[in-house]
Amino acid sequence: MQIAFARAFDKHASTLVLCFSGFATNPKFFAHLACDIPACNIAICYDYRDLAQVDSTLHKPSLESTFLPPVLRDLQELIDRHRHCILVGFSLGVAVAARVIGAIDRAGAFRHSIAINGTPLGIDTRYGIHPRIYARTLEYFDVREFARAFFGSDDVAEITARAKAVKSPIMRGFNGDFSTLFGSVLECKQELQALQRFCQSHNQASPSAIDSHSARSVHFTHAIISSRDMIFSPMILESTFSHTHTQCHSIDAPHYVFGSFTSWRKLLGICVPKVDSSSGARFWEARQSYTENAPIQATMRQNLMRLLLPHAKGREFEKVFEFGTGVGDFSVLLQENLAYRHFVCNDINNHASILQARLKPHTRVAIFDMHDIKDQPIFAQRFDLIASNACLQWLNAKEILASVVPMLASGGLLLLGSFGARTCYEVREILGIGLEYMELEDLCELLQGLGLEIVESSSETLKLDCGSALGVFRHFRASGVNSLAGNTLSKSKILAYQARFGGKITYEPIYILAQKPKP
Repeated sequence: MQIAFARAFDKHASTLVLCFSGFATNPKFFAHLACDIPACNIAICYDYRDLAQVDSTLHKPSLESTFLPPVLRDLQELIDRHRHCILVGFSLGVAVAARVIGAIDRAGAFRHSIAINGTPLGIDTRYGIHPRIYARTLEYFDVREFARAFFGSDDVAEITARAKAVKSPIMRGFNGDFSTLFGSVLECKQELQALQRFCQSHNQASPSAIDSHSARSVHFTHAIISSRDMIFSPMILESTFSHTHTQCHSIDAPHYVFGSFTSWRKLLGICVPKVDSSSGARFWEARQSYTENAPIQATMRQNLMRLLLPHAKGREFEKVFEFGTGVGDFSVLLQENLAYRHFVCNDINNHASILQARLKPHTRVAIFDMHDIKDQPIFAQRFDLIASNACLQWLNAKEILASVVPMLASGGLLLLGSFGARTCYEVREILGIGLEYMELEDLCELLQGLGLEIVESSSETLKLDCGSALGVFRHFRASGVNSLAGNTLSKSKILAYQARFGGKITYEPIYILAQKPKP
């Protein structure tokens, strides 16, 4: 397996589109797509002839980075350096992506995973290309027949006209020999055979069960299905993804859907209208400095644990969900002090590698925007404990709590740490900007209206001395909570802050423990 970039690698890019191409689909089939997503690297995995080397590693029960093949280590490092990751699988590349990304424990890093004309099993009697049809294709492989199924036509003039329409270079200099596009018959058969062995070896572990296959696999959030696909039956694709709660998007196109688009943004926009979201960027930039520069949040998590522990004595939580996890400071405390069976933590930023290094094995990391939680598979689950510290104030609290409360099991606990209206009032007075905080009473009233009982609630006022006004704003930046616009802070305003408040800033932490009544 090889990795190529659609354009020169940008070390400052925050977004990654990782595309696992299909059989015989090298990077030139994507070359016409404009890389029009800001601050984005687009990586393409292709040529699966040596997949057996990767496959032997994936069957191990646990994978250490030091023992991974170089290409898998490269993938891990590539994913970990980006804040916002989108996974794209095309054709049989969907099956490769599902297993490879799931096995290297980076599945949670992807906020969006898109399957295009392929299934997670790839070759299967119910959820993929039928094994007998695949075996026949391999035995009697014909490049021209494959081109007809791939493009929806084997008419060279028609294919060339389509390519010109999207300014694709794939037919440039084409002499009528389709092997110049896809490779020789021998090369194609080698890749087909490697993909056959790969799919068979993994599907035997969970025969014809698409749901059980996902235990160590990727959940695809979206599927693009071409109505004129002649390789993967649209009916089989729809049936497959109906079992996995995947949003399906049908388009009028052949199997090679990329020939119908001119840019990556237009293609991904079918599923993800806001590809280049900037939400959470400040916390990503502060991920290395957050813990030592957020003492108020540290106090809050200790107080939340003191609030929770008397109600957790002798109790084993079946499922725990934490949202707004950040770099995992509160997660560590929860895992050290609670008995639980399953732990899921969420953040908008790709902190997957940090969290997997800090937290206990088998912790599930789920990267998505909490405002999209109703579109996530996790929304259908029920949890005995849902917890969050210092995150709710950044969200639409009414919307989020209305979504989260139904996820509580009967008797389940909701543990919240947030901030009240006095938080950073100094900044509002001098600069006239700040978050809209909900008061403790309003939050409690909201939760009661959603059917919860308030077990305990309180707030306190804490002053943090940063030494100077400049120190206050440095504290904001290092802890990722700087919501100031780039042109808001001026020398005169810093001096005004210094004269009025010195180096002090106020926080009003709020603590709530609520419970869903048993019937």
